[in-house]
Amino acid sequence: MSIGAFAQQSGISAKRLRTYASSGLLAPVAIDASSGYRYYSPSQLLEARVIDILRRAGIPLAEIGAFLHHPSEEQLQMWTIRVQRRASCSQGALSSVRQLLAMGEGSVEIEEGAPMPRLRAVSRSEQGLVRHENQDALLSNAHLVVVADGMGGAPGGGLASSMAVAITDAAFAMGSIDELGAGIRAANRAIWERARTEAGLEGMGTTLCAAGLLRDGALVVAHVGDSRAYLFHGQSLFQMTDDHTVTAELVRRGELNGDDARRHPHHGVLTRALGVGPEVVVDSSSCTVETADRVLLCTDGVSNEISAEEIRRVLGGSQDIESAAHQLVDLVISRAGRDDASVIVAEVSP
Repeated sequence: MSIGAFAQQSGISAKRLRTYASSGLLAPVAIDASSGYRYYSPSQLLEARVIDILRRAGIPLAEIGAFLHHPSEEQLQMWTIRVQRRASCSQGALSSVRQLLAMGEGSVEIEEGAPMPRLRAVSRSEQGLVRHENQDALLSNAHLVVVADGMGGAPGGGLASSMAVAITDAAFAMGSIDELGAGIRAANRAIWERARTEAGLEGMGTTLCAAGLLRDGALVVAHVGDSRAYLFHGQSLFQMTDDHTVTAELVRRGELNGDDARRHPHHGVLTRALGVGPEVVVDSSSCTVETADRVLLCTDGVSNEISAEEIRRVLGGSQDIESAAHQLVDLVISRAGRDDASVIVAEVSP
């Protein structure tokens, strides 16, 4: 069945079908290599409807993927409880509004919990001097920031980084650190499948680093490759990620020091990236954060040109995050940075 016919039969728009396919949930059974047309099987109609109904219930894409592999009544019951709790909270909020409107704000006392923290973020990305195009992709919103660096020499690097960012964003619903990792693994599978099935995209891939706030206020970080995350807290800078490169591994094993690593012939050679295989190992961590803490995500085009001490001084000396983001990239440009340079500077706000 063509995607149009399948959309009509399933009641799901072609746009949503493409989103599910890019997330690794509902891949077409065939793709015409010359035209790019997608074809589905009638046997996929049930699965498509299940996916769409779960999405309308607010279930994250990553959880749906796991459920399709191992459907269970227990999981459905857990989701039912979650939806009921969410509905109860919403109904309580609406009841409070009705009270305010009926009785006046001054006569109604509403119990307020601690405000949920948010991320205020500023991003900047500049093309490197020896690049034909900027293959970095960035995303920032109130609860998630992501940077991805498309693999420079490979075709489709820009496409890979854009796919990785979009799928990670779609999968993260502030639920857990596992949710963030599952989204990145789904992005890896989608990129790998796209490269296998579309001519001219062989070998495309990307790094990715993401930092998100959970509903309880914890900061979670997950990454693959050498794009980095830093936390600036109390005038101290902490690197929250370890590069997945040959030289970084040699440094961790004590076989190479940091200065020699920059001059090593294998400097910058990745040991992990999204899209190079059907599975990928995602490193993740979490920490507590406070209001006014700053989080920096950057590609290696920045970390290769600027030292950790310079990053600390910029983040600590800038009155606002916008000037900090511009200062960091300006430093790279002043040193004739060869690679694309991308940063996101985010600040934890109440």
